[in-house]
Amino acid sequence: MSQLESQSSVVRSPLQAVADVVARHFKEQFGRGPQRCRAFFAGRDAIVVILDGTMSPAERRISDLGQGELVRSTRSALQRAVADEVLRSVEAVVGRPVLHAVDGLDVEHDVSTQLFVLAETGAASFSAAAPAG
Repeated sequence: MSQLESQSSVVRSPLQAVADVVARHFKEQFGRGPQRCRAFFAGRDAIVVILDGTMSPAERRISDLGQGELVRSTRSALQRAVADEVLRSVEAVVGRPVLHAVDGLDVEHDVSTQLFVLAETGAASFSAAAPAG
């Protein structure tokens, strides 16, 4: 096995895998992937993903013209239209159903968020099995 193969086969943390899934989703669905994407546990049953730099040049221009709410509402509608894909991918990574997904966009600072609320589990919790951060 070459060094390149061994580096690419390194197991990623579940949180990094969630961040990767969401970043890929943004790139495929909105034409622009984030400049930075990270995921964090928010208790036992939620994951928050923060994405920096997801707005397209056109979205930035519309926002600069004072129409930030239009950008936010359009982005939210687009995310709802394609939500099933990213939800299935997140569920596959964490091994738990996603009950709710909530998106947000700060147009002033070009920061997007995704909150995934997971179904409760028995005694074992995904957050207990994976390192936070």
